[in-house]
Amino acid sequence: MYLAFAELRRGRLRFGLLAAAVALLVFLALFLATLGQTLVDFETGALATNSADVFVFDAAAHGNLRASRLAPDLVGSVASVPGVGASAGVGQADVSADAGDGPRPLVLFGVQPGQPGTPGRLVAGRWPGAGEAVVDRADTASGFTLDTVMTVRPGAARLRVVGYVSGARLGAGPTAYTTVEQWRQVLRAGNPDATSIPLNLVAVRAGPGVSATVLAARIGAAVPGVAAVDRAAAAAAVPGVALIGQTFALLVGITFVVAVVVVGFFFLIVTVQKRRVFLALRALGASTALLARSLLVQVAVLVTIGVAVAGGVLAGAAATMPPTFPIAVDPVLVGEVLAAMLAGSLAASLLSVRRIAALDPAAGQHH
Repeated sequence: MYLAFAELRRGRLRFGLLAAAVALLVFLALFLATLGQTLVDFETGALATNSADVFVFDAAAHGNLRASRLAPDLVGSVASVPGVGASAGVGQADVSADAGDGPRPLVLFGVQPGQPGTPGRLVAGRWPGAGEAVVDRADTASGFTLDTVMTVRPGAARLRVVGYVSGARLGAGPTAYTTVEQWRQVLRAGNPDATSIPLNLVAVRAGPGVSATVLAARIGAAVPGVAAVDRAAAAAAVPGVALIGQTFALLVGITFVVAVVVVGFFFLIVTVQKRRVFLALRALGASTALLARSLLVQVAVLVTIGVAVAGGVLAGAAATMPPTFPIAVDPVLVGEVLAAMLAGSLAASLLSVRRIAALDPAAGQHH
């Protein structure tokens, strides 16, 4: 341990540059991972953080909320399935809303407050009644603030914002929730000849002791023409989410590999440059285990410093993000990256350990 830290002190500049390089690469990996997860959360929040345990779609929609069309009386059929604790119809429409600074695209949900299908987290205000809506808190920067009255088109329905929900967006854009009756009025304004407004899905809360997976299978078997999935599966089926996840996973993976290779080659080069020093130490009685342990301690210290710095920089970057695109530092993610970097870097440093183990102490006596 003394040998490891003594060398770190003597080579502050060299090891400091390595720590900075590791911090930069780890920051990039953390930022990409956080950005990717934030995009996925924005795309799927309306389903992933919903109060429902199971969602029932039109089977022909293949899990696409926007393409799903269900008859309103299907809610009763779903409610009769054993294990269903509560069920409610949910509607969705892509509309425009003007909160005073011009029309903006808006994803409008029709839900039944107090029933499954509502967002899982109401963070301010109250659930909506007639002529009211709640919006995602991230949309306040777009003008959708408490007590704001927005004009929704088609038609000219006026909805007052009475509450905020969190993490309940769909499609990374402004998202609002109103009552099913108000949602139907908005759609009828755009299609006055419609005799019936179909629902997009049925949200289900499982009864006591019934798992969401089991209940989804029961509903799928009992109700013809529908596909029932649990909350996680519904979120994963949102179009484009899988591609986002794969793209960012590839970018993070490449960055991680580069960081590990940089650490491995750095210590390999240092080992080659210090071959005479290691030979002398071996000749003086230093064991291979001592020298290898010293090198691995240096790797662990530098990687830990680099990850800590990267986490701090990420926290600073998160604080500067606009309200419309908030990101947060996930301590679990930082811990996972630290563990992966330590494991990868220590493994890459085994090449250096092998070179140290191959040194002949007798050769050091001739230098």
